[in-house]
Amino acid sequence: MKKFAAVLITAMIISVSVSVFFNVFSVKSLPSEGTVLEKIEKTISLSIPLREDLSELMDSIRYLSGVRRFENIYIGSSGSLLLDIEKPSSRIFSLAENYILNFAEEKQIKPYFMLVPTSSAILQQEIDTFAAEDFYNQRNMINNMYSRFHGKVRTTDIYQTLYDHRDEYIYYHTENLPTSLGGYYIYGELCSRLGIEQNKIDSFSAAFVAHGFYGNLATDFLRPYSSPDFISFYEYTEEKNDPVIEYKNANGTSVVSKSFFVYDENKYTRKTDMVLGKLSPVIEIVCSGNSSTDGSILIFGDESAKSWLPFLATNFEKITFVQLNSATENLLSEIYTENYDQVLFAYSASDFVLGIDFEKLEYLG
Repeated sequence: MKKFAAVLITAMIISVSVSVFFNVFSVKSLPSEGTVLEKIEKTISLSIPLREDLSELMDSIRYLSGVRRFENIYIGSSGSLLLDIEKPSSRIFSLAENYILNFAEEKQIKPYFMLVPTSSAILQQEIDTFAAEDFYNQRNMINNMYSRFHGKVRTTDIYQTLYDHRDEYIYYHTENLPTSLGGYYIYGELCSRLGIEQNKIDSFSAAFVAHGFYGNLATDFLRPYSSPDFISFYEYTEEKNDPVIEYKNANGTSVVSKSFFVYDENKYTRKTDMVLGKLSPVIEIVCSGNSSTDGSILIFGDESAKSWLPFLATNFEKITFVQLNSATENLLSEIYTENYDQVLFAYSASDFVLGIDFEKLEYLG
């Protein structure tokens, strides 16, 4: 098969090269304006009008020859698109360590810290051993970051829990995010560390919506080789749980909702926004209808929280969720840590390695 693919690719290259050659050196094909060199360059670009299609065809041939990695995405055996994350600079670790430890000292609070591994770290059974070795080692990175906080920040390791449930639908196939089911397992570990009682899965009513959608990892080429996704909602049914969710925007405006979930599939182009909507820089959640909720928590996080935040809201009366990268100084200055019982930093490994604006912690009231 590999020999056949190599022969086919060679034939295509020769065919295209011959076509370009004759087009370029045909007097009729040269543009009428510009220097000779400019005319030749323009003719070459026009000689391959289907260059994008050609590129996809070449990738298809590579796929037939056994290649499964295309740039930084690996096609798993079940159709999951596994995104390899970037290797962070040492500066990323140092900034996170310094700012979070300074935050803990200045605010006189011992926060919690959690890094959520992505599917490429957990679903290794979907790729061959040699390919897995090429992926950035998230496990070591997470352990490295946790070791920096030893004794000063309370860390929450969810790697093993997610790995134990790797055969379940805990990550979207075509989005670099945990599903709601994956979020429930993350929520369970958070409850254990935060010292709160976990609500059992049968305390929630499951609804499955938006069947057969493809997320932002599924390019036109990758889509035929990937499995479609669906959205699941888990609504708390044990007691009345009336959330009031205020989305605070950077421009000073805000929008209020009374549900974590949007049942209208047409409202969002990106279907994962049906859970918690498009996250604003600051989100205030108040759940006053449930007698089992108690206390408050301040969370600094990213989009991966969509999977577990609706579960955690069943345990707290008040939650403030902050995205530091998009939060403004004005929004942060209105947040006073002394008004919260607990503080949590929770990030996807893929976002963490790109850098979080932890310096903005200095803007807090």
